[in-house]
Amino acid sequence: MSNTPPVTTLLDAAVTALNGRRRDGQVAMASAVAHAIDTGEHLAVQAGTGTGKSLAYLVPAIRHAVESGRTVVVSTATIALQRQLIERDLPRLAAALAKPLGREPTFAILKGRSNYLCLNKIHAGTADEPDVELFDPFELSRTGREVTRLREWSSDTETGDRDDLTPGVADRAWRQVSVSARECLGAGNCSYGEDCFAENARRRSGKVDVVVTNHALLAIDATSPASILPEHDVVIIDEAHELVDRITSVSTAEVSAAVVAAVARRCGKLVDEETADALMGAGDQLGELLADAPHRQWMGLPASAAAVLVSLRDRLWQTRTAIGPVRMSGSSDESAAAARSAALTSLDELHDTIVRLLGAFDEPDESKRRDVVWVAEERVGRSAAAESRSVLHIAPLSVGGLLRATLFAKATVVLTSATLTIGGNF
Repeated sequence: MSNTPPVTTLLDAAVTALNGRRRDGQVAMASAVAHAIDTGEHLAVQAGTGTGKSLAYLVPAIRHAVESGRTVVVSTATIALQRQLIERDLPRLAAALAKPLGREPTFAILKGRSNYLCLNKIHAGTADEPDVELFDPFELSRTGREVTRLREWSSDTETGDRDDLTPGVADRAWRQVSVSARECLGAGNCSYGEDCFAENARRRSGKVDVVVTNHALLAIDATSPASILPEHDVVIIDEAHELVDRITSVSTAEVSAAVVAAVARRCGKLVDEETADALMGAGDQLGELLADAPHRQWMGLPASAAAVLVSLRDRLWQTRTAIGPVRMSGSSDESAAAARSAALTSLDELHDTIVRLLGAFDEPDESKRRDVVWVAEERVGRSAAAESRSVLHIAPLSVGGLLRATLFAKATVVLTSATLTIGGNF
């Protein structure tokens, strides 16, 4: 028999401590969330303004975490709600529930790796070259000043979290000191693995009762083989009306001649000239194909496109084979290893996208296909002289099956939002 007070008792204690008042809708929602957690059933709750939904799901979430010793994941769509939970709701709630629960609940925020400074990129000097179309002297000098400030800040910050930097910097500068999850060398291969800001955030998240994250990271965790979030058995998704769009965005990819050229440049110093030229040539062929292609959805794979994509796939694999695996043999090689890792990551991502495009039409029944493919025109740059180019896109037709097989199969999921129904129907 559990000694943990029932969720209604904890909610009353929290509301009293926060000088609030009892709300019937909040009590009903908290009880429903607690029941879902206890039974393992999924739950969808539309909670309009004035319900106090944050408290209604945080109280049962904290109760479950303290009682079971397992972390609960809370995912939001917006930074504003993340900040509200971490800076206001959870600190006040933890203090209010410390006495009835017998200890003060703990919490942390976890973001994608690119939101944290990468010490290896800062110290190994592996900054990316600026975009070719942005060779504006003023922009380059501004970026240089911001990168210098970021390098200095890396010695002072305890979190390395971009949101803790005031004032902030432009995306272009931040990219010079951060890496994506796929570009990362891995803690075991990096001299800075012990001090890594992203790894420290992840370690902290594995020791707390409640982890607050975002829908994009939740999507990556659900759709990739790697475990990014700490082990958990309950996920609460606030602003759930945004979930499908965020997961679709994470699962969407695009290919253009410019994308291939960027990958080829990144690999240029790591392979022989003939291999680099072959990859660049395959990119040029793609550019010619897309320049002539109407801007619309592809209902099938055009024969001309199949030949170009197969050639590009093979050139990408040839380049990858030429680079070989990343080897770590001492700190003097870290800069080279980071460059190889970044090149292999970009090659793998593009190769996987090409393979996905080539297989998109294997299913003859259009209604059963997983992805939709289309060509669209995009403008590059914001000036009057901005160029337009054709880009090939691929995105999932529906993420329902993906969510069912991953997120909903592995944990109890509570979906909530102020606007979750359409025409009164879930």
